[in-house]
Amino acid sequence: MRCGPRKYSPDGEPHPLQRAFSAEHALQCGFCTPGFLMVAAGALEADPDLADKPDAVAGVVGSNICRCTGYEPIRRAITRAARERRGDTP
Repeated sequence: MRCGPRKYSPDGEPHPLQRAFSAEHALQCGFCTPGFLMVAAGALEADPDLADKPDAVAGVVGSNICRCTGYEPIRRAITRAARERRGDTP
């Protein structure tokens, strides 16, 4: 995932987390979104099997504050992105 003027990967596609956050409606006001995307990207890099670890996903989500979504859509988005990255079909 890139920060700055380029919002997409070198191949022109959004990062799996960007697609998953949109698909799971994990975006509300947008204030917390950058923090969630960055911490989730780091967690996915550190643990490609994050999709199979709901407690680990909850830990990632619990490290940031969101007042809009109730966290469940964010958990689903992180899990969905982890599955996409390892090649699982949604």
